Amino acid sequence: MSGLEQTNTSYVILSADNLDSLVSLLYAKEYKLLPMQVYYQGKFEESVMAFKMIDNDDLRRDVVFMLDQFNCESAIIKYFGETEPRKLSNNGSEHPLEVVMYNTNESNKSYIHNGISFSFVEKTRYWKPKTMTDLKVGMIVEYLNNNKWCEKIIKNPEEEWNKMFALLTKYEKVRIAQNRPIYS
Repeated sequence: MSGLEQTNTSYVILSADNLDSLVSLLYAKEYKLLPMQVYYQGKFEESVMAFKMIDNDDLRRDVVFMLDQFNCESAIIKYFGETEPRKLSNNGSEHPLEVVMYNTNESNKSYIHNGISFSFVEKTRYWKPKTMTDLKVGMIVEYLNNNKWCEKIIKNPEEEWNKMFALLTKYEKVRIAQNRPIYS
């Protein structure tokens, strides 16, 4: 099983309580199917990967429809022309994911097909500060130094902005992870 991140592929991975009906709907919509097993928290369940040459908007519409029809919380979707899969929630929101081959972390779902296992983990999203007011005491900021991202906890935003971050921000070498807690 390779090609999970290739730009010339698109697919969706779905699980449902009524998998037989879901499979019938996918066949009716002329998707090609690949049955898989999911291992999560000590239990196995059935899942399916579906793919066909389809416009990204149509794929998204199909998946949102199926999530609604089968009362599913989310699906894994990868659009044609992109490299990273996403978690598409039933409310329409998307979160970027990265593929982990041969996952050993039991808190992640492992998808298994022909002896190959892989998982999807949520990718960290970053934003870039623009001004000193974006920095807060206790915030963890990452800056690029010698092609390596280093972490720094902000203790005095004004002083650290003037001595370090103003210049680094100008050259977009500062980032802050979204949803990371602020330490006091």
